[in-house]
Amino acid sequence: MSNQLDKKEIFISGAPACPGIVIGDTSLYQRVRPNVSDTQIADDEAEDHIHKFYEALDVAEEELQVLLGNSELEESADLIQTQIAILKDPEMQDRVEQEISANNKPVDSAVESIFRNYLQVIQENHGGAFQNKSVDISDIRDRLLQIIHNKRDDIKEGTILVARELSPREVISFSNRNIKGLITDQGGATSHAAIIARSMNIPTVVGTQKATEVINFDDEVVLDGRNGEVVVNPKKETRQKYEHLITQQSKRKADFESLCKKPNETFDGKAFSLQANIEFAEELSIANKYQAEGVGLLRTESIYLSRKHFKNVDQQVAFYKSILELTTPHQVTIRLFDVGGDKFFGDEEKEQNPFLGWRGIRMLLEQPELLKNQLRAILETSADFMGRIRILVPMVSTIDEIYKLKNIIGEVQKELLNQGFDIDKNIPLGLMVEVPSVALKADLFASHADFLSVGTNDLTQYVLAVDRGNERISNLYDQRHPAIWRLIKEVAEAGERNEVPVSVCGELASDPIAASCLIGLGIDTLSMNAVVLPSVKQVLRSNSYIDMQQLAEKVLDAGTLDDIDNIFSNWETKE
Repeated sequence: MSNQLDKKEIFISGAPACPGIVIGDTSLYQRVRPNVSDTQIADDEAEDHIHKFYEALDVAEEELQVLLGNSELEESADLIQTQIAILKDPEMQDRVEQEISANNKPVDSAVESIFRNYLQVIQENHGGAFQNKSVDISDIRDRLLQIIHNKRDDIKEGTILVARELSPREVISFSNRNIKGLITDQGGATSHAAIIARSMNIPTVVGTQKATEVINFDDEVVLDGRNGEVVVNPKKETRQKYEHLITQQSKRKADFESLCKKPNETFDGKAFSLQANIEFAEELSIANKYQAEGVGLLRTESIYLSRKHFKNVDQQVAFYKSILELTTPHQVTIRLFDVGGDKFFGDEEKEQNPFLGWRGIRMLLEQPELLKNQLRAILETSADFMGRIRILVPMVSTIDEIYKLKNIIGEVQKELLNQGFDIDKNIPLGLMVEVPSVALKADLFASHADFLSVGTNDLTQYVLAVDRGNERISNLYDQRHPAIWRLIKEVAEAGERNEVPVSVCGELASDPIAASCLIGLGIDTLSMNAVVLPSVKQVLRSNSYIDMQQLAEKVLDAGTLDDIDNIFSNWETKE
């Protein structure tokens, strides 16, 4: 432990990515990108440089294969295999060879050039919504350059790792050194690296913006992955406070084991259902450990981003089957491909307001081949999992979109039946409530749906006119805003009137008190990040439905966020 005398205590805030409190010394990691050569090679040197390139590919693949073969890392297989596939991509290899042989570039410069082109295409065509893919490709490039230049990192065993950003491969690799926790300047709770950290139960705080500037090598830090707090050079009293919390944390983890086996019902017997939001199969280990009652939101964007082409129905079927096999006997709600707020197919003109533009069902209806391929994959999968699949439609804003989608689903069903497929002909079709017009006309939309799912993340940004990714106005983005509660209440009532189930799958459900308020509003199904399932369940089981209804009434009467804060702070949970 480093000497803390005469060192100033510093507090840093970020986003919680994996809960848990740890105290330890730090290792600083900076992904080394060696300076590439700026000279040209002679023609007779090209063959040697091409040989070096393939040697680097072999070393990088061997490292990934070692990680893949580690039984403890089995859950990360898909992400590792994706990186291996990129290394083996013949098109990438041919382009690097061409840069060396035709343009006389040294091997490091050739690698840098080709990968820079790939990253530029991703950024120009897809924007920030595909940051995960950019990190993966940057990681492969940097690893190849490190191998070519024989550069290695120097991370101490058992420390808390501080980095600007991390790739999934780096998280997996550093976990072999018994890393206590992870702190990054960049990234979000849904990044690939954060997901891998959660699957390995490594306490993690992301998006601190300045951790690498403030924290020095071998500083002592407290990392609180529950609320995204980092304390650098903690004072004696601060350290004692967190040591006490760590003791409580250990006891709580033991309690969670028995808690998760108990029924999902409030203190006075009101039943509720807790489900998981996932994107990758590796997230299911925690979801199953914490007894999630199925998948309330399966994001499908990554199955496209990890493939060279979007047309392979068999690959989609394999993905869906892997999820359903691991969640037996529960339902899995598959959300149709939602590109997010950015272009996807590389149109020549960029949208000025992409989050208000061509996305979700709007894009899918104009890309019928993509939509039909996904529907075909889902329907083919349903043959082996009758009654367990639901389809969720993103970014719905008009009834006409629902009519068109139902017609297309009917066409795909007819094609498959004619081909002899034994499909589930009664897959429930649900609508995401994330556009204010849908929430305000919930009765109308409920009459055309089998279920509704409130996506509080997007609903909040549209109601408050706040881009949730814009750091300059991030203080205005709060899902607990009084207007959001009012809309959720209207949707819940519309669902009850039309006998249509309503759930909440946004981040609002991840907060135990907010979850209690949602139950009080009449929402009995909540879907959330799997790591928070026990803490939410603990509060819901410890309090009565009547208490939650009273909490909801106070929240609905609140006029400001400060009022909401006071209500939440003063609500006495019986944990």
